[in-house]
Amino acid sequence: MKILFIQNRILFPTNTGGRIRTLNVLRYLAKWHDVTYLCNLEAGEESHCDAMREIGVQLETIPWRSPALGEWKFYFGLALNMFSKLPFSVAKDNNPALRARAEQLASQEHYDLIVCDFCQMVPIARGLPCRGRLLFQHNVEAQIFRRYIETASHWVRRLVMYLQWKKMVRFEKESGQYFDAVIAVSDQDREQFERDYGWKHVHVIDTAVDTEFFQPRAEALPNQVTFVGSMDWLPNQEGVEWFVKQVWPRVRQAHPDAQFKIVGRNPSRQVETLTNEAGVEVLGTVPDVRPYLDQAAVVVTPLLVGGGTRIKIFEAMAMEKAVVSTSIGAEGLKVDDQKHILLADSVVDFADAVNRLLSHQEEREQMGKTARELVCREFAAEPVARQFDAVCQEAVVR
Repeated sequence: MKILFIQNRILFPTNTGGRIRTLNVLRYLAKWHDVTYLCNLEAGEESHCDAMREIGVQLETIPWRSPALGEWKFYFGLALNMFSKLPFSVAKDNNPALRARAEQLASQEHYDLIVCDFCQMVPIARGLPCRGRLLFQHNVEAQIFRRYIETASHWVRRLVMYLQWKKMVRFEKESGQYFDAVIAVSDQDREQFERDYGWKHVHVIDTAVDTEFFQPRAEALPNQVTFVGSMDWLPNQEGVEWFVKQVWPRVRQAHPDAQFKIVGRNPSRQVETLTNEAGVEVLGTVPDVRPYLDQAAVVVTPLLVGGGTRIKIFEAMAMEKAVVSTSIGAEGLKVDDQKHILLADSVVDFADAVNRLLSHQEEREQMGKTARELVCREFAAEPVARQFDAVCQEAVVR
């Protein structure tokens, strides 16, 4: 089967959950099919192109510069977006040159299937000639904005998020009609797509983990707590700030020697100021997260807003780590509270869960072993890739 796979970025470095999830599927898809991978390419990403080719895809890239959060161009574009029908997260990467190349490739190569990775790429993929069309939707995007409306403390932010939510609901709902199949990453997301958008062609795949890459290699440091995630993603920023400002003082009260490490690319200035708190270190971008997971006695996922599934939790579990998460942080994951993970949503409950694991080495080690067994048994990459491939085949038939 000839597949045109359209994504916003190349998948290296693997420093976001979306990139990791897609890569774990694509490396097998490229073994089984003829895959062309088309994406935007930011300046400085050229060095990662060889890694993309090594997984077996034919790589097509188009230069593009997307404004980053914190730049004046980002906020200027957000203001201008008031007059656009597209949500800002879609409009800011709507590269006309990428669309032109997609049209050219589709007319020349006669693809059996076009895969649109995230609905943000729908303007690029929509209407291209092919036998089948598939949307890989990692989140219910509108849900993220709705949760921001519920949690935002300032009326200006609530207003901005409300307007973006209205646009995303309309855009996301319309996007589904262009595809023969939609892949969601949790039963909760599928149910919401069906309920809110009326989609009847949604399939669910599990979250894939490279269990050979993520496996325990060293003993943990007894009082180390770690968060791993992209620090240029607003839900991670707000979740970590909530943890440091409200939960962490209670942890330090019980464990004065406890250290909290924040690992993830592009931390905002607000996140960097968290180093002023006792025992907190912001490490930012690292070449490999595994050494920091190895050192962690406890891994935390203190998300207050989000969607989809949290692949970082499964990666920590694959390394036999005990994880404490909010319910939203672990939403969509097929895990059992108190067995594979500890779930806590209030400040007091979250702090108590972290303190409990820091105080009981045997309990946290047993939880980590049970968690890895689950991930290896249910969520290894190749079986999940076969789930994805089965939906690809169905989309072409339809």
